[in-house]
Amino acid sequence: MNRLYPFLSRIFLILGMTIAGLACAIPGLRSQLPAPEAGGPVVILSSPTNSQVFEPAGEIKIQSTALDPEGVTRVELMVDGEVTWIDANAQPEPNTPFIVAQPWTPAVPGTHVLQVRAYNAANVAGQSDPVTVNIVAAAQVVAEQAPVTTSEPNPPTATPISALASVATPTPTPLPATAVSDSTPTPTIVLSTPTPTPTSGTFAATGLEPEGRFKDIWLEVGAGDSPLGYPTGPVITDRDFARQLFEQGLMVWWDSPDDPNLIWVIDSPAADLSRGATSNRYPDTWDDDDDDDVYSCDAARENDDKGPVRGFGKLWCEQPRLQTRLGDPGGNERGSGGFPPFAEVQFFQGGVMIYNPIDREVYVLFDQGNWWRFANR
Repeated sequence: MNRLYPFLSRIFLILGMTIAGLACAIPGLRSQLPAPEAGGPVVILSSPTNSQVFEPAGEIKIQSTALDPEGVTRVELMVDGEVTWIDANAQPEPNTPFIVAQPWTPAVPGTHVLQVRAYNAANVAGQSDPVTVNIVAAAQVVAEQAPVTTSEPNPPTATPISALASVATPTPTPLPATAVSDSTPTPTIVLSTPTPTPTSGTFAATGLEPEGRFKDIWLEVGAGDSPLGYPTGPVITDRDFARQLFEQGLMVWWDSPDDPNLIWVIDSPAADLSRGATSNRYPDTWDDDDDDDVYSCDAARENDDKGPVRGFGKLWCEQPRLQTRLGDPGGNERGSGGFPPFAEVQFFQGGVMIYNPIDREVYVLFDQGNWWRFANR
């Protein structure tokens, strides 16, 4: 019996995830779903099925369900090991299935491996079992998938699964800060709402509370009961910073007292840059001693002297995804340059607050990826 128990548990878990799509329609069903094991969300890739055959050039919907006790924050579709599509959950809820149908259009015939990876609110990942599909010519689809029968001389060819309504909203969670070559497919980040509301957190008091402008905003977002939680240290002042606006967001550089220096990338689906669903933090890998040229690529050099340059430019040039997400610079970078006023930064259990004195604004960046901007501070 002891040997059968793990096997039976897994069977019950998969059965529970298979009917997860009914949770939104049947009252009380969500509470009956099995709890995922520790180590990241449980992810079931339900469609397509293993060895299914499709024609090239047609869009295929990859349907999956992810579940985690802390809530699922984003889901990534991987094709042959490369992330091609990201759905970010604007309102992750504990023990609530996150169901998405992510599109993929195969370009050439061949065998491809599909896999779905999901992240929870603690940024811990779990992934589905891989599914292999075959992309073949139209004639082969008929030959390989049509049932052999004498009563139906012209059986229909297999049709990819129909599109499902996505309950999704970028990103990424943060996305990894690794360089991506120009040949890598650029994943699309879907935003379902320009004004996402972060999920409340459950944090223990640290004995610290923010002061001044940070405290007013902290109280406004919900104080220690908010997804920001409590401060993990005092506010850090008198450190250099820089910021640069882009067509669809901005970058903020900060002279961290600990190596490395940091760059925050903030996407803006809202025209007034008031709030959004995606913010990421990257280490600044620019080294002034490496090269006298402040430009890291021709695209930055040809941008009407706006760059981006140095750390901003290196990140922008090496991450084609960022170029797609942010667009071109909207102006030159501005910053303290060794003279006040300086930035103010305070870290929290569930995020960070950044004060930009040039524009007199505070950005609240939640670890879930959501962010809010508070002007005239």
